Amino acid sequence: MKIHLLIFLFAISNLACSKKISTSLISDIRDIPLIDNYQESYVCDDALLYAPYAHVAELFYEQIVRVNVHFLNSEERSHNYTEVDGTRLIKELLHNANDRLVKNFKMNLPVDNDTPALDPMYQYELWRADDDEDGIYFHYDDELCFFANKGKYRNNYTNDVIDKYAIGIDTIINIFIMPHIPKKMRSKKYKTSRTGVALGHGLKIAGLYESGKESWEFATLLNHEIGHILGLHHTWRSNDGCDDTPRHANCWGPTDKKPCINISNNLMDYNNSQMAITPCQIGRIHKKFNELGSDQRPLLVKQWCNFDDLSVIKIGEDEHWKSARDINRDIHILKGGRLTLSCRMHMAAGSKIVVEPGGELILDHALIHNDCGDQWSGIEVFYRGKEIGLVSRTEGSEIRDIK
Repeated sequence: MKIHLLIFLFAISNLACSKKISTSLISDIRDIPLIDNYQESYVCDDALLYAPYAHVAELFYEQIVRVNVHFLNSEERSHNYTEVDGTRLIKELLHNANDRLVKNFKMNLPVDNDTPALDPMYQYELWRADDDEDGIYFHYDDELCFFANKGKYRNNYTNDVIDKYAIGIDTIINIFIMPHIPKKMRSKKYKTSRTGVALGHGLKIAGLYESGKESWEFATLLNHEIGHILGLHHTWRSNDGCDDTPRHANCWGPTDKKPCINISNNLMDYNNSQMAITPCQIGRIHKKFNELGSDQRPLLVKQWCNFDDLSVIKIGEDEHWKSARDINRDIHILKGGRLTLSCRMHMAAGSKIVVEPGGELILDHALIHNDCGDQWSGIEVFYRGKEIGLVSRTEGSEIRDIK
């Protein structure tokens, strides 16, 4: 790496004769000296770098995923919950699904594994498209109300009901609670089991009403299907992109014979638990959350737009951020600290990066910007006597949206 140049904005004439702290503001990438490129090829792509491990916990806040719910019923209103019962049920279901995400059990497989059970750091929130709504809708439609996953009337993979009734589908997961087709329309082998299918930002679930069971019985099914929407795949049949989700026989429950002696409890498998999410799976979700232009990012409440002026991220050691991040606080690089940024980083309006005397900031193919149509406050560099804050960049780094 080349020797760092003094940022030319510094008042050089004052450097040798004053011990007081002085400051300069960097608002243009051209004001930052160039260094040689040294970014590693895997930077920004590894899902595990997006997982909320304890040592990076301060960089995470719980993401809120918007959802709304549609109950489909026949025009005579005899095939699904009443509006009172449906409203109560869905609020209970969402509460229980959120609770199960937070609990996150340890993985059963592989046997004797040491896979950590992390807090997934996302929750669902019932979202109102308009102030006079509650995010729960009831539709009475003989043509589109029924769900069929096999046979002559199969429609589980069609979008008709979603296209007609979805609200805010670009930014809200629309959950459709549907009854199975009536008995007279079923074959003898048709079962009204609990089932679901994810279709873009839409989600069909069937079997609740017919089962007569409590809402919590369907919480893991909801989490499983939303898992698909957030970018996860089944783990048993092929490579799902994660090394901590081993392939297995996909047994529903354990038996005393192989291959079902030890079964999976992963959320994305078909089993009687579905209560475990691995660090890689959580990382894959948060990678999508942080990816500009992804299908998942618009589903989030944009908490990163709101500047938190009561807390600061302090860098006192050598840290290299190899994943994209949305920051809503000031960042202070202390004496002896060095922060290397190698990916995209959003800074909330009014926030800034402070490089204290003896601290160092390196932009290695980094983009620092504001994702909310606002402006952040730039990089503030301090110096005291001959001790200065250092800032440098590689070719290809960018800073945007500064006041």
